[in-house]
Amino acid sequence: MNNQFHFSVDDVFESLIEISDNNIPIKKHWFFKILYNLWKKYKIKTALYLFYQKKINGKIRTLQEVKNIKDQLKENWIYFNFHALNNQNPPFTQSLKNQKKTFEQIRSEIIRFAGKKNFSSFVRLHYYSECFELSKYYRQKKIKGLFTTDKKIVSYRLPQKNKDDLFIKSFSFFNNLKFIRTDFRIEKLSQKKKFKKLKSIFLEKINNKKNIVIYTHEYELKKKINIKCLQKSIKILVKDLKLKSIKP
Repeated sequence: MNNQFHFSVDDVFESLIEISDNNIPIKKHWFFKILYNLWKKYKIKTALYLFYQKKINGKIRTLQEVKNIKDQLKENWIYFNFHALNNQNPPFTQSLKNQKKTFEQIRSEIIRFAGKKNFSSFVRLHYYSECFELSKYYRQKKIKGLFTTDKKIVSYRLPQKNKDDLFIKSFSFFNNLKFIRTDFRIEKLSQKKKFKKLKSIFLEKINNKKNIVIYTHEYELKKKINIKCLQKSIKILVKDLKLKSIKP
């Protein structure tokens, strides 16, 4: 990942239900439109990490209700993978058996509504669950690595040696699995002090590690300041710093 950046969105669910319930073309929906415009303008490929279910208006909805959108994804601008069962149950709270069950439920629905070619190669699990016990399963599913937290702790479950690696090199291998440190979340960068210094913040990071991992959450893009910060961040990364968006 030399002089490149990865962009992804966590906690994605409601937008998929909205386009299905209301029969909205994906590129005209408020959330997907933001991502599609980044693709059209800067060729940004975005990974979306999905919940399997969520309570909406008092009713449990699931990915089974998402309509087929394969024909709307032909430009290869968004990719999907698992995140968690729901907001209340991150993978680390589940048994290994139930983790795998949840991941398989999400994967089978992605295949149904988006096809087999639209899977991301990297995954960020909910609440930065570091479920390295399933490393063999991830390899079988062609997942190249898990993202760890952008917070100073860098990792919650890995041995100290791996934490040191993540802190210094931004990646580490444990249990035959690659862990990659997440660098920035848009909703933190959109705070006034940081917003004014985005270019210098990114430049400092690139000088240290050659690539950037940046992300946000579906619900955070309902705020105009976060949309503005995302657009400005991508423009700086692509136009000013000449980084390429990697296939996620």
